[in-house]
Amino acid sequence: MLRDLIRSRPPDPPRPPCAALWETPMVHVDGTLTTCCLDEALQNRLGNVLEQPLADLWSGPVLHGWRVAQATGDFARSGPACTGCNWRSAGAAPADQVAAYLERTGERTALRIFQERNKR
Repeated sequence: MLRDLIRSRPPDPPRPPCAALWETPMVHVDGTLTTCCLDEALQNRLGNVLEQPLADLWSGPVLHGWRVAQATGDFARSGPACTGCNWRSAGAAPADQVAAYLERTGERTALRIFQERNKR
Protein backbone atom coordinates (compact mmCIF):
# COMPACT_ATOMS: atom_id res chain seq x y z
CA MET A 1 0.00 0.00 0.00
CA LEU A 2 2.77 2.48 0.92
CA ARG A 3 4.64 1.45 -2.19
CA ASP A 4 1.56 2.26 -4.30
CA LEU A 5 1.27 5.69 -2.66
CA ILE A 6 4.92 6.43 -3.39
CA ARG A 7 4.56 5.32 -7.02
CA SER A 8 1.41 7.37 -7.53
CA ARG A 9 2.96 10.50 -6.05
CA PRO A 10 3.47 13.11 -8.77
CA PRO A 11 7.10 14.00 -9.49
CA ASP A 12 8.53 17.04 -7.76
CA PRO A 13 8.47 20.16 -9.87
CA PRO A 14 11.87 21.28 -11.14
CA ARG A 15 13.95 23.35 -8.75
CA PRO A 16 13.23 27.01 -9.45
CA PRO A 17 15.77 29.80 -9.60
CA CYS A 18 16.50 31.22 -6.17
CA ALA A 19 15.14 34.66 -5.35
CA ALA A 20 18.41 35.60 -3.66
CA LEU A 21 20.16 36.03 -7.02
CA TRP A 22 17.66 38.71 -7.96
CA GLU A 23 16.50 40.24 -4.70
CA THR A 24 18.96 40.00 -1.81
CA PRO A 25 22.41 41.45 -2.27
CA MET A 26 24.26 40.82 0.99
CA VAL A 27 26.94 43.30 1.98
CA HIS A 28 29.20 42.12 4.79
CA VAL A 29 30.74 44.50 7.29
CA ASP A 30 33.99 44.70 5.30
CA GLY A 31 32.10 45.65 2.11
CA THR A 32 32.21 42.20 0.52
CA LEU A 33 29.13 41.56 -1.62
CA THR A 34 27.65 38.09 -1.92
CA THR A 35 24.32 36.77 -3.16
CA CYS A 36 22.89 35.22 -0.04
CA CYS A 37 22.59 35.55 3.73
CA LEU A 38 23.50 31.86 4.03
CA ASP A 39 26.85 32.43 2.30
CA GLU A 40 28.87 33.03 5.47
CA ALA A 41 32.02 31.62 3.82
CA LEU A 42 31.66 34.20 1.00
CA GLN A 43 31.73 31.51 -1.69
CA ASN A 44 29.55 33.64 -3.97
CA ARG A 45 31.71 36.73 -3.57
CA LEU A 46 30.98 39.27 -6.28
CA GLY A 47 33.38 41.98 -5.17
CA ASN A 48 33.54 44.78 -2.64
CA VAL A 49 31.21 47.78 -2.54
CA LEU A 50 34.00 49.91 -1.09
CA GLU A 51 35.91 49.36 -4.34
CA GLN A 52 33.09 49.16 -6.93
CA PRO A 53 29.52 50.46 -6.96
CA LEU A 54 26.90 47.97 -5.78
CA ALA A 55 24.91 48.45 -9.00
CA ASP A 56 27.91 47.48 -11.12
CA LEU A 57 28.58 44.34 -9.10
CA TRP A 58 24.91 43.33 -8.90
CA SER A 59 24.45 43.69 -12.65
CA GLY A 60 27.86 42.32 -13.64
CA PRO A 61 28.78 39.35 -15.82
CA VAL A 62 29.43 36.89 -12.98
CA LEU A 63 25.98 37.22 -11.45
CA HIS A 64 24.40 37.32 -14.90
CA GLY A 65 25.98 33.93 -15.66
CA TRP A 66 24.73 32.50 -12.37
CA ARG A 67 21.20 33.79 -13.01
CA VAL A 68 21.13 32.24 -16.48
CA ALA A 69 22.47 28.95 -15.08
CA GLN A 70 19.75 28.87 -12.43
CA ALA A 71 17.04 29.72 -14.93
CA THR A 72 18.09 26.79 -17.12
CA GLY A 73 18.44 24.37 -14.21
CA ASP A 74 22.24 24.20 -14.38
CA PHE A 75 22.75 24.70 -10.64
CA ALA A 76 26.30 23.34 -10.74
CA ARG A 77 27.26 26.52 -12.65
CA SER A 78 25.15 28.92 -10.60
CA GLY A 79 27.54 30.01 -7.89
CA PRO A 80 29.62 27.87 -5.54
CA ALA A 81 27.28 28.34 -2.58
CA CYS A 82 24.21 27.55 -4.70
CA THR A 83 25.17 24.06 -5.78
CA GLY A 84 24.26 22.30 -2.54
CA CYS A 85 21.65 24.76 -1.27
CA ASN A 86 18.02 23.79 -0.88
CA TRP A 87 17.03 27.34 -2.08
CA ARG A 88 13.96 27.35 0.13
CA SER A 89 15.51 29.78 2.62
CA ALA A 90 15.32 32.62 0.10
CA GLY A 91 12.41 31.19 -1.84
CA ALA A 92 11.82 30.92 -5.54
CA ALA A 93 12.31 33.88 -7.81
CA PRO A 94 8.98 34.81 -9.40
CA ALA A 95 8.79 33.19 -12.84
CA ASP A 96 7.64 36.40 -14.52
CA GLN A 97 10.63 38.26 -13.05
CA VAL A 98 13.08 35.61 -14.29
CA ALA A 99 11.48 35.54 -17.75
CA ALA A 100 11.56 39.35 -17.99
CA TYR A 101 15.24 39.37 -17.00
CA LEU A 102 16.15 36.77 -19.60
CA GLU A 103 14.22 38.63 -22.26
CA ARG A 104 15.72 42.01 -21.31
CA THR A 105 19.25 40.60 -21.41
CA GLY A 106 18.76 38.86 -24.76
CA GLU A 107 19.05 35.33 -23.36
CA ARG A 108 16.57 33.79 -25.81
CA THR A 109 17.82 30.21 -25.51
CA ALA A 110 17.81 30.41 -21.71
CA LEU A 111 14.31 31.89 -21.80
CA ARG A 112 13.08 29.02 -23.96
CA ILE A 113 14.63 26.45 -21.59
CA PHE A 114 13.21 28.26 -18.55
CA GLN A 115 9.72 28.33 -20.04
CA GLU A 116 9.92 24.65 -20.94
CA ARG A 117 11.06 23.73 -17.41
CA ASN A 118 8.12 25.66 -15.96
CA LYS A 119 5.47 23.88 -18.04
CA ARG A 120 5.71 20.78 -15.86
